[in-house]
Amino acid sequence: WHLQFCLLSFAMCADFLAAALEHHPTRIQGRVVSEDPKMVHFTDFVSPEEAAHLLALAEGRWKRSMVTRGPASALLGNKMGASVMRAPEADGDGATATNQQSSEEQSSGQSYDVLSDDCTSSMAMLDYEASPVVERILGRVATVTGYPLEHVEQALVLRYTAGQQFRLHHDGAMRPMTLFTYFNDVPEGGETSFPHLGLQVKPVAGTAVMWRNTRGDKGEDAEADRRTDHEGRPPAEGHVKYGMVCFVNRAPQRDCSHITLRPAQGGA
Repeated sequence: WHLQFCLLSFAMCADFLAAALEHHPTRIQGRVVSEDPKMVHFTDFVSPEEAAHLLALAEGRWKRSMVTRGPASALLGNKMGASVMRAPEADGDGATATNQQSSEEQSSGQSYDVLSDDCTSSMAMLDYEASPVVERILGRVATVTGYPLEHVEQALVLRYTAGQQFRLHHDGAMRPMTLFTYFNDVPEGGETSFPHLGLQVKPVAGTAVMWRNTRGDKGEDAEADRRTDHEGRPPAEGHVKYGMVCFVNRAPQRDCSHITLRPAQGGA
């Protein structure tokens, strides 16, 4: 039975991949919702077939989401050492970190990943080579953010069941841009909220929201733009939110010299 299930799962993944490769957006439309800080809302950023394929890749990889904690100077780029009410947090990607950090680790001035009640979703990190669909979507992220492909971090697929949330946080000054795309409609709850801007983005399948995390473009000296602090609101009872977050890092993440980005046929 286990072998039969594995063969069935492999066949389903192959079917999802074939459908995703065939069906993809040929034209992505964006609307600027904020000039300062920069924020753009996109329609048709991913197709239903691509979303289904990415969720199939996430199966068997789900882990409890983690957050990164550390001094403000490390995460937010505040060279003046301003105090904060609580430990600053950024979306974490440390799949092997534990919740029990040593006192030496916490006092070393370095950032570290932990489980936190502030973030109760599940995540699945997708390898760059997991699928040509993953690479294609990361290419879109590079295109709309205006950054080279090598600066785009590995994609994180996220799952929020009813009541799960990510409380107010910032993605970090090391990440000048973030793009979050929604895989399904959430009729009630699940919004991405930017309270300092008075904006809320409702989860609608295929759409995406992109925003700038930093003030200016100063490389390692960039500081976090706290106006883009945001939270993932919990879905209401009976609802689940699926999506994917893509971070653009100020530092190259890999060698992409073998990859050429080109517009999709039939559109941009």
